[in-house]
Amino acid sequence: MSRFSDRLRNLPAFFKDCALAVSTGEKASRSTASPFAIQGMNVAYHNKAVVRDLNLELQPQRLTAVIGPNGAGKSTFIKAALGLVPKLGGRVSVFGKALDRQRHLIAYVPQRGSVDWDFPASALDVVAMGLYGRIGWIKPVRKHHLDTARHWLEEVGMAEFADRQIGQLSGGQQQRVFLARALAQNAELYIMDEPFAGVDAATERAIITTLKKLKAQGKTVLCVHHDLQTAPDYFDNAFIMRVTDIASGPIKEVFTMENLQKAYGGRLPEAELQAILSRQSGRDGIALQ
Repeated sequence: MSRFSDRLRNLPAFFKDCALAVSTGEKASRSTASPFAIQGMNVAYHNKAVVRDLNLELQPQRLTAVIGPNGAGKSTFIKAALGLVPKLGGRVSVFGKALDRQRHLIAYVPQRGSVDWDFPASALDVVAMGLYGRIGWIKPVRKHHLDTARHWLEEVGMAEFADRQIGQLSGGQQQRVFLARALAQNAELYIMDEPFAGVDAATERAIITTLKKLKAQGKTVLCVHHDLQTAPDYFDNAFIMRVTDIASGPIKEVFTMENLQKAYGGRLPEAELQAILSRQSGRDGIALQ
């Protein structure tokens, strides 16, 4: 068995608390249904509600940011929707069908804290892991699989680090490698948990450039995002939440003082929220309500 096949068999040790959504090689099919719809989701930890009666209907071919303060349940709702943590109730559909029938259409980029960086895998290994649905668990890795992985590393500016152990890369470089792995899956829906967290400016630019390319290709992207100031620059839509959903839609419509106060009230001073909205209002037409 090849070195790479051995690593594929140990994927659960690499991704400590997340399942790896990968392409199976099946032909993707778009529909007129929402790429990602959630109805009445509830999640609790230790008898405390962390997500309550949450609803979301993602618009297709848009870049959507999940916005909310720390502790709002942003990452939890993503994981619960993907079946990575248990939920108390709620329905999840992907392009109008049950999640389990549509996993091959989803690429998921977890938070960097969900990964064991000491795992003996190179950057090339990690990207090729995104192809395991096509390769198979015990089948040999062919040259064209590795060529595909190298192509996506080059696409995110990481080709020269192909043989570097993943833990030896900087935070920004690690994030680029995980983005390349997602791109290798050729999915229709990309779900990313704080892809900009802890990265350098060059990596942030590279990520948003890639996301805009995905949109141009007709893909749909959902990102947990923590920076209110850059959200209107980077995303078309916003899903604002604090345990439950507060508002969803085009940023220029939902990025209002009322909605942000509901989400951040008590977490950020009103003057700071006002300053964020004021900086954007002139250029983007965001309402100061």
